[in-house]
Amino acid sequence: MKFHLHVGVIETSDEATLEELLAVTRLGPRVLARVAPNVAILEREDAQSALEELEKRGLHPKVSK
Repeated sequence: MKFHLHVGVIETSDEATLEELLAVTRLGPRVLARVAPNVAILEREDAQSALEELEKRGLHPKVSK
């Protein structure tokens, strides 16, 4: 059994967008769980690094804390 108390959730509009995001950020292997085709659970630090990578590329996703 494994507990993750501080996780990041990435939700995209569709599965293809999530796959592209995970490929660009190289976080695919670090996904803890996929709860839906367009939703990935990551460690909080990995989700933060994905956000930073998107911002470097001029994208500004909606963030909920």
